[in-house]
Amino acid sequence: MSDGLSRRGFLKIAAATAVTLGAGSVVGPGLQRTVQAASQSAADVKAYAFVCGILKTQTQYLLKDTRVGSPFDIPVTFFVVRHGNDWVAFDTGNNAMVAKDPVTYWSKPVTDAYYPVMKDYEEFHIQLKKHLGIEPKDLKAAIISHGHLDHAGAIDNFKGTNIPIYFQKSELETIKKSVESGKKTAYIPEDFKVMKDLNIKAIDGVFDVFGDKTLVAFPTPGHTEGHQSLLVKRSGAKPLVLAADAMYTVENMRDAIPPGLAWDIPRSLTALYTFKVMDYIDAEVVPSHDPDYWKTKPLAPQVYPA
Repeated sequence: MSDGLSRRGFLKIAAATAVTLGAGSVVGPGLQRTVQAASQSAADVKAYAFVCGILKTQTQYLLKDTRVGSPFDIPVTFFVVRHGNDWVAFDTGNNAMVAKDPVTYWSKPVTDAYYPVMKDYEEFHIQLKKHLGIEPKDLKAAIISHGHLDHAGAIDNFKGTNIPIYFQKSELETIKKSVESGKKTAYIPEDFKVMKDLNIKAIDGVFDVFGDKTLVAFPTPGHTEGHQSLLVKRSGAKPLVLAADAMYTVENMRDAIPPGLAWDIPRSLTALYTFKVMDYIDAEVVPSHDPDYWKTKPLAPQVYPA
């Protein structure tokens, strides 16, 4: 197979796709099962989208070697999913300090590439309270796609709670190395200064949050080593696949353009191929940073559409 996608790699991704979209069960070393029992009746599942400001950047940082130097203003997004009476967050957006002093907090080299424009009221916990009437302590869990500054930036909002926060194991290892280095890159050490006070959970593979295949985290490495995406099987609507940075924009998937920032380009392409197959079987694959896509999408408190 081309573009660095081996037969073994393709079969591994195909198996994960089958599990996440409910085509059957796959039992293997990487499969994680929730400790919670599945509900006897199907839970009502709805998704709510949020935007935590924008990043002012250039196209080549999202679409490798594409329209180099073209300005590109992209949304910073996260989701909250309601599963019956339970709430689960997917990502958190930026740290609150980004709204106050982004250059000092992220560093000039980082803001030269990605300059954030964020208001105080766009912080994670403030938006949850305003639009859904809940607080971080009210969540059942949080799933973090990866540790980059615009996705895990507000995990400090969980300090003082015992809410489980799920990362892929390999992503936690990357975060640990980044914090130990003290360098500000796409990983900001200060974002993780409260990690020891949080209920961090490492997962390794596919993770069915409620045991009923309605909310399933699955690995999509490439952008980072431990990147994960989230399947959401909604009530009365097509499934959502929250790609996070495994698919910045629809153009990445459509034209198989790898991300401009990638730990492993061949693996990032594997994730894009997987999303294309999911799109073929009528899942709604949601890009994290596509301004054209997000232009027409309703935000919380409105329910994310079919």
